[in-house]
Amino acid sequence: MAAGGSLFAQTTSKNIVGYVNKTVPKGKLALIANPLNNGGNKVSDVIKISDDLTLFHFTGSGWVSSLSLGGDWIEGGDVVIAPGGGFFASNTGASDVKITFVGEVAVGTDVAIPAGISIRSSVLPQAGKLETLEYPVGDETIYTWTGSQFAGAGALGGEWLDGAGNSPAVAVADAFFVINDGAAKTWKRTFTIN
Repeated sequence: MAAGGSLFAQTTSKNIVGYVNKTVPKGKLALIANPLNNGGNKVSDVIKISDDLTLFHFTGSGWVSSLSLGGDWIEGGDVVIAPGGGFFASNTGASDVKITFVGEVAVGTDVAIPAGISIRSSVLPQAGKLETLEYPVGDETIYTWTGSQFAGAGALGGEWLDGAGNSPAVAVADAFFVINDGAAKTWKRTFTIN
């Protein structure tokens, strides 16, 4: 019996699973991100919705859309929306749409920040100022979406230019535009399971 007890005591898992709800207000755009790994992270795997939602994905040189109809993705359902990226969600309906992301936390995953324009997000489902989320500030401008317009914050030489050294804040599952004027870099996240 003692052998069986020690067998169970040695079995551990470092997988963290959960869910995150994100609301896209009626008649609005939201700049959001998938905060959890789910299968291959295809739109059709990650977002189960009804009509009235269109997603817009920035490819670096243009836009690709995912369109829903009758509860199915009729266009762009195979587009990958992995943690660390982001997309616009447009709700043309008469009521708010709640997206429930379900999956596994992407522990140990880094986010590539290319030179030029990209949409990025925290690879871990955490909220806070970018400086507390270990964002590697350099020479760039960050644009967050307020629900109706962009708010910009610039950085030069690794310092935020707001006069107080503060970086923009993001909520869980929020994405933001990066205009990186420097070289490509990697956003490494440190996360330890106790």
